[in-house]
Amino acid sequence: MRRKFTTLDINLTAWLSLNGIEPTLENRNGKVVFLFESNEKLYRSINDYNSNQLVPVNDFVTHLKTLRGKMLSEREKGGIHFGGQR
Repeated sequence: MRRKFTTLDINLTAWLSLNGIEPTLENRNGKVVFLFESNEKLYRSINDYNSNQLVPVNDFVTHLKTLRGKMLSEREKGGIHFGGQR
């Protein structure tokens, strides 16, 4: 079984997605967690993110908006709604 890297950080996830590393989303008790296969490319990309690399802003924002939409869909599948209301 391969190790997984998990994060709740949507900004990091958008960066990784922009760099071709797509997450799997999982609903864990109402929180959407982003999961990635743990490998060298992932950790290099995380290091680039933490090193404040330049980013094409419009492309980054597009990835961020796409992830937000996927996150909302995953929450709805799990029966979780904002404000705790159904």
